[in-house]
Amino acid sequence: MIIYFSETGTTEKAAERLQGIVGGEAVRIAAAQPYTNEDLDWRVEDSRANLEQHGKIAAPGLAEPVELGGATEVFLGFPIWWGIPPKVVDSFVSSHELGNARVHPFCTSGSSPMDEAEDYLRSAFPQIAWTNGLRFHDGLSDEEIRAWADAR
Repeated sequence: MIIYFSETGTTEKAAERLQGIVGGEAVRIAAAQPYTNEDLDWRVEDSRANLEQHGKIAAPGLAEPVELGGATEVFLGFPIWWGIPPKVVDSFVSSHELGNARVHPFCTSGSSPMDEAEDYLRSAFPQIAWTNGLRFHDGLSDEEIRAWADAR
């Protein structure tokens, strides 16, 4: 199962590409209160996303829960915001039972590496069986994606 958060469409495209390689269902998660362009403006100190990422306001709730259907392999995709996943991803992980699944994180970012996001996820949610993550970028081949998805 592929679960992803995407506001600009970049991570959605990565999830669709992953789905074409590994198959399975792809489900988009969304914040209960949709983001506006102003909310996402990282240059504005008190934009909603900036405040959420820095813990100045609570993480957003989810628009709706995701039915995991007993999935044992979950691919979790997100953009990188201030080095880590958006807080709506925290809301998803906190509100869903992922203890029986191996979770493969993947991200999209123009320049940020996956390392800090992986460290954050492992630290914030140590009960999850995280695998090594993958950053989707223009030069990534289908073979590299398949090798990552198949890695144990």
